[in-house]
Parts: sequence; structure tokens; C-alpha cells
Amino acid sequence: MRGLFAVAAASSIAASSAFVSPNVNLAANVLTVTGYTSLGSLEWDMADMLQGGFCSQASGNTCDEVEYLSGVPNIGESSGLWALRAALATTAPPTMVVGFSQGAMIATEWMLEYGETAWAPTPADLSFVLMANPQRKYGGVRPVYDIEDPTPSDNAYRVLDIAMEYDGAADVPDNLFNLLAVANAIAGFQHIHIDGYDDVDLDSSEKLVWIDGNTTYVLIRSQNIPLLQPLRNIGLDALADALNDPLKRIIDSAYDRDYVGLVDEDLHDDVLAEFPHASSATPAATAARSVAPQTLDVADAAAGDGAGTTAESAPVEEPAGDEIDAGESESDSAVGDVDGGEGESAEQDAESNVDLEDEDVDSSPTADGAVDESKDDDDVALSEAEPDTEDDNKDSTAGTSASASEGDTSASGDAAASRDDSGSADDSGSGGDSAGE
Repeated sequence: MRGLFAVAAASSIAASSAFVSPNVNLAANVLTVTGYTSLGSLEWDMADMLQGGFCSQASGNTCDEVEYLSGVPNIGESSGLWALRAALATTAPPTMVVGFSQGAMIATEWMLEYGETAWAPTPADLSFVLMANPQRKYGGVRPVYDIEDPTPSDNAYRVLDIAMEYDGAADVPDNLFNLLAVANAIAGFQHIHIDGYDDVDLDSSEKLVWIDGNTTYVLIRSQNIPLLQPLRNIGLDALADALNDPLKRIIDSAYDRDYVGLVDEDLHDDVLAEFPHASSATPAATAARSVAPQTLDVADAAAGDGAGTTAESAPVEEPAGDEIDAGESESDSAVGDVDGGEGESAEQDAESNVDLEDEDVDSSPTADGAVDESKDDDDVALSEAEPDTEDDNKDSTAGTSASASEGDTSASGDAAASRDDSGSADDSGSGGDSAGE
């Protein structure tokens, strides 16, 4: 009987360990395939593409570059195909291939030649992200000019195909007789295809998303046409802005954007979450973003609470108004005692029948035996004639008043410091990229 319970318990544990929710996307081992580098004159940093969306720490992915002869014409694609094949054979799943430009073409060739072989990774273990794909089904320059077939949209693997609007390699006009649109696409090859993909945020950018077969297509919209970028580069932004809208209307008329399978904007994040990247919709980024605000709150609380502890939990006691008035009364009383002492000394002088004149020196002795040498020193002599106890009271009262004053100053300084510290903490918490090429 015990054996049966043990077997049942072991089976239950094994089943619970093997279960993984189908809605959870695990971080991937990413293999990046760069574009054509033209004998080293071009340099693509795949880790910076789409602001590091697939290779940043927030994505949760681990990225490795597939090295091949990217700068050598004609043989670059074939060498990249063999390099990608070797990399996939030695990379643990789940794996995601991220290819840019020529790298996207290499990924396409791998899917066509090796995607259905027995040793190929299963569709559950492998996916593809293609950027600036010249073989893109919708607008790729090679299918448009019948140079090569497009990347198939109904292949066995999940594919995310991303292009920027007016990219001369991946968003060629449908109407090639619109010469303005063609010229704009040529300009787009330089200003968008080569220079544009680093600065794009896949999630926050305005875009069109549609699904065809097993491929999700994304078109990042561009507000400015690349044809006017040279004017902006020399500082003529006002002229470029004035020309942009009327020229853009003519250029856009050469494109057919009525894509079948368009996804509602509210569902974009859910669709893109199938491809692990730095997004609010992916588990890795969700965990990172859920921790980040708490970390900021803890930091702010640490800074704010430190100041608050000084100002609230352990405040510097400021003297109350009654205490200040009492201190002032004691000080006035002490002054009154001094005046009384002076009056008593004057009476003693009167009783001794000593006539005081402006030029004469007062020869009457004081209580401590001191003799005034001039009438101007009369107040000093009278103060010295005050009893010792009165001097002590005066000094004590003055010390009390000074201490109270210092307490006021200290409390004010501490309060100001607390406000400064709290302000600094607030400023540091409100601080904030974007990655450039």
C-alpha cells in the first residue's frame, strides 16, 4: 500500500514539474546575423537594433553573434548560411534568430533549405525576427524587381518581419511609375535602412501590424520623408517641414496599405509578446518593470525617510513661544537687577556727600573697592558694584537665551537640510534611453 502511495506521489510531482503555462514566453538564446558590411565600411551593432529590444538586459535574452564573411560580395550569403547552420546545431533551445538586411536573407535561405530537415530544431524551439528584409513579402526590393522570391509567410516557424516605412530595401512603392516615391525610397535606403533602425522602439512607435500565415508583419510609420533629410542635415528644418506634408501625400499614393489581417492597435502588445523582447507584454520585461518601480520607491523612501526621521521621528525641539517669552522675561529681570544695583550705588554715593561733577573724578569707592576714573566709566563701575549673585544670574540668563537662539538656528538649519535632502531625492527619482547608432 505504501508503495502505491509513493508511486502516486512521484507521478504527481513529475507532472507538476513538467507543466509549463502555454501563455508564458521564456527568454531565448538569440543568434544575431548582421547585414552586408561592404568590406568593413559599414558596421552594424546588432545589440543596439531597435534600442536593444532583443539583446538588452531587460529582454532577458542571451545574444551571440553569428560570424561570417559579411563584407565580401557574392560569397557572403553562402558563408552566412553555413555559419548559421553550425550555430543552430550548438545552441540550446529556445532559440531566436535575429537577422538584419542581408542577415534576414540568410535566415530566409536557412528556412527554405533546412527548415524541414530531420535535424532542424522544432518550431516550438526556434523562431525568427527579420529586420529590413530585402525579401519581405510586402515591399521587399528583391521580390518587387523579381530578383528573388519573397520570404514565405506560411513556413513552419514563427516569424516577426519588421520594416520601417520608406526603407528602400524593405518598403519599395507598389506603383513604380510614381517617380517621386521611387526617389524617396532611394533616399530611404541611406537615411532609414542604414541609419534608422537603432532608434526605433518596437512597442511605442506608431505602426501597422498584420498577420499572414505564420508571419507577423510590422511596419513602423515615419512622419518625415527621407527625401527631405538632406535639407534637415544642413539646418533647413523649416523648409523641410513646409514641403514634407504635400510631398508625403503624393508619395503615399504609391503604396497600398490595405493589408489583410490587420491587428487592432489594442492587441499589438499581445501579438508582439510572442517574440521575447524588452516589452511590457513579455514576462522578462514585466518582471523587470515590476521590480524597478519598487526599487525606485525603496530608494526614494530611503532618502525621504532619512530626512523624515530627522524632521519627524527625532525632531529638534524648538523652544515654544511661552518659553521664549519666559526667557525674555528672565533677561529683562536680570537687566532690572542691574539697574537696581546701579540705583543702590547712586544712593551710596549720595549718602557719602561726594559731589560729582563732569570734569571731576569720582573718588567714592564701590562695593568691590574700585575707584571710577571718569564719568564716562560710571556705568562700568556701577555694573561692577553689582553683587556676585546678580552677575551669575545675568550670565545664566544670557546663556539660556543664547542656547535658545542657537536651538532656533539649529532647528531651522536641520529643517532646511531635511527639505533639501527630500528635494534631492525627489529630483533623483524623476530622472531618465534612447540608444543611437
